[in-house]
Amino acid sequence: MASDQAEQNERQQIENVLRTFVREDGRLVRLPARWSRRLIVLQHIADETFEPGIEYAERLVDERLRVWCEGASRIDHVTLRRHLVDLSHLRRNGGVYWRPAEADFGAAADAA
Repeated sequence: MASDQAEQNERQQIENVLRTFVREDGRLVRLPARWSRRLIVLQHIADETFEPGIEYAERLVDERLRVWCEGASRIDHVTLRRHLVDLSHLRRNGGVYWRPAEADFGAAADAA
């Protein structure tokens, strides 16, 4: 029962963060300053923008991330891309990017 309540509270927190920092049309208002909120927003961007296991040319990654940045203050697609790679939401090799399968996220976190 307490576990269900904790999960519900976490989902509500995530929804509140996304409502604050992502417009209804799916574009960013801005990246949160608080790191815990920023992680939620970046996870959302990765989930909504890239399919696991699909390879994307850098140009396509930039195009997709640029849409998130239209009208956002103090954020650009290069910064988003860097954050997504640094957090292992995207991986890259030779100008090709891909989103790892969910199972790979745990392995990357364990290795860090």
